[in-house]
Amino acid sequence: MNRSDLERLRDAQDFARHAQDNAGNLRADGLAEASQIQHAALYNLVIIGETLHRVSAAVKGAAPTMEWRGYSDLRNYIVHSYWQIDLEIIADVIRNRLDPLIAELDTLIAFVERAEI
Repeated sequence: MNRSDLERLRDAQDFARHAQDNAGNLRADGLAEASQIQHAALYNLVIIGETLHRVSAAVKGAAPTMEWRGYSDLRNYIVHSYWQIDLEIIADVIRNRLDPLIAELDTLIAFVERAEI
């Protein structure tokens, strides 16, 4: 099924919130000890990276300061270097990067909704 840009942006935002809800209060050592939470958080970050990677160039152009490539690269890092994942990086992303991402996505979602009317 081919998802629209709006659906992909909402997916990224939903999975960012899931990551925060599940692991937002954990540091790297907490993630290491709670493997189910760790796996859920990693899955959430993979989905964020995948959905943002698949957003159209036209919509990406409306938010040129957003770290599109960074989230896609994080997805690739998790998927292709699974046994070398640095949980310090993962915990930092969840604690410090998802709130700004959610805020950027709020703005971009509103923009796309207005444009589709």
